[in-house]
Amino acid sequence: MHMYWIFYDVAYDEDVMEMLEHCCITGFTKWDRVLGKGPHAEPKMDNAVWPGFNCAVAVIAETPVAEELLRALRELKERMGRRGIEVFRTPVERID
Repeated sequence: MHMYWIFYDVAYDEDVMEMLEHCCITGFTKWDRVLGKGPHAEPKMDNAVWPGFNCAVAVIAETPVAEELLRALRELKERMGRRGIEVFRTPVERID
């Protein structure tokens, strides 16, 4: 089981949400107005000096849903020219 961390420019919000729906992702956590700076990008602080902001989504998925999600995320990144979106995957364990 893995958690996928998806950080993206707010301009791509509709694309990301449609991709999650297409992959039948029924549970996720989303953060709007995420501020920060990537290593190869200008800061996004949602102010007059550094306009703009990102969104973030966390998805926990098990195989085979995880495989479909990873394929769709890679396809989406390619379609976006590999800019404005970053995806990270970390292993997770459910605690009962």
